[in-house]
Formats: sequence, C-alpha cells, structure tokens
Amino acid sequence: MWELQEQIEQVVDQYFEDASAQRVSAESVGLDSRAGYVFISTEEGWIASRNTRSLDYYGGFEYISEEHKVTVGEITFYSNDHSRVADALEYYEALQEQDDDDAVIRIPDNNGLK
Repeated sequence: MWELQEQIEQVVDQYFEDASAQRVSAESVGLDSRAGYVFISTEEGWIASRNTRSLDYYGGFEYISEEHKVTVGEITFYSNDHSRVADALEYYEALQEQDDDDAVIRIPDNNGLK
C-alpha cells in the first residue's frame, strides 16, 4: 500500500513539472495569506493544494463544488472552470505582468556617466 502512495506522489510531481506548476503564496493569487501556499498552473488552468482546510476557509474555496475539483493522493486540484479559481489565476497573471513591467531596466543615455 505504501508503494502505491509513493507512486501516486511521483505521478503528481511529474504532472506538476509537465504542467509548469509553480508553488506560490496564497497572496500571489489574491487570497488571504493565512491560506498558506498553493501550486498553480496557468497553462493547465488549475490551483492545487495539500492544505485544503486552510484554502477552503481562508481562501473561500469551500464554495467550489465537487464538479470543479479532483483529489489525487494528498493534492486537491481546483479547475478554473469555477469563477473563484479563474479569478485567482487572472489575479496572479496580472501581478506577473505588473512585475515584468517594473523589472524593465532603464539604461540612461549617458551610460550612467556625468
């Protein structure tokens, strides 16, 4: 039985890698910081968590119906087919775009020389 659990964890880890999943703070997706951290894949359109209790309570995910979530091993995946998840992913993407705009390095015309 333990071997099966280990195999499931390996499959989930591989899926995270294949889906370009990232581990981010709940704040990064517009949720209360007490929700902890989540895994997200903007490519696949989901948010996942091991700590569903905090995410449900502090993140408002308790309102996501069973048809929009799947649990595999210890990880629960929430689909962006639900507006709460879609909004969180959009928030994350907007935050990333803002950070990218702020990260542009401006080089003075005189290369910093007076």
